[in-house]
Amino acid sequence: MRSFWSGLSAALLLVGLATASWAQNGLERFDKEIKPQLELKKFSYGSGAPLGSSGFVLNDVVAVIPANAATGDKESTVKIQKVTVDELDFDRLKKNANPDEGPRFAKLKLEGITGDDEMFTALQPYGVPNVPIDMALDYRIDTAAKVLHLNTLEMTLRGQASLALSMVLEGISDKTSASTAKDEGKLRTARLVYDDKGLLAKLVPPLAQAEGIKPEDVVKTALASIAGFAEPQGPQTLQALDAIASFIADWKAPKGALTLGLKPAKTAGIDDLDKIMMPNALTDLFGFTASYPGTKPGAAKAGK
Repeated sequence: MRSFWSGLSAALLLVGLATASWAQNGLERFDKEIKPQLELKKFSYGSGAPLGSSGFVLNDVVAVIPANAATGDKESTVKIQKVTVDELDFDRLKKNANPDEGPRFAKLKLEGITGDDEMFTALQPYGVPNVPIDMALDYRIDTAAKVLHLNTLEMTLRGQASLALSMVLEGISDKTSASTAKDEGKLRTARLVYDDKGLLAKLVPPLAQAEGIKPEDVVKTALASIAGFAEPQGPQTLQALDAIASFIADWKAPKGALTLGLKPAKTAGIDDLDKIMMPNALTDLFGFTASYPGTKPGAAKAGK
């Protein structure tokens, strides 16, 4: 009899472990802990699969947003071809989680976002087709060191342009609010990459026409401003400004992505922005860099 109960106990233990393991996969946690909290009229997906204990994949997602002022007091439907979540801080997203403690990490990607809201068709009057949008977010907060690592925040308008931001902010913890981040945070590094595939060529002409000027005049004004700023600058600052001026001059057909970087000196802060017009402060104080495959030496002063 003792062996019977021992065998039964072992069997129940195995079942319990198996059930606990199954209940802890990422998709199950999303369905049980996150989905019920979504303030949507409807949320569904065609198929899904777990990615470890804190990740999941959803295909053919449909979300119906209730009517509100932002949607013109009418329902709005958003569709996403694929949602990939590699990891998510489920513990901080639970219903009973402390509202003063934000999610410590997230790594996700949304592919093929479309919708019937005006936001998705806002650029059509300017000749920009209503194409799907892709988004990616990857960040982690080092709670002990109070450092935010934003590995990527990227948005792509398929076939038109993409914008990607990455940065490291000191003084940011999981308890930092959006209102206090600007005072508590200090930028360690930042990188912004803009890759244009024809968006500027579509947008600049109609926007210039709306102002009653020619597209070329818009570009000339921008280049003239850069030339004025470039006049007292040293070689390192001029090199960065050459990249920006060259990119602007190539607005009809850029020769690659424009990459901007910041790596401020340890003594630099928000209060130092008033020094931006000082010669070489842009590079010496704020560690500004810029690169562009089509950079032409001397482009910064060419618009004088």
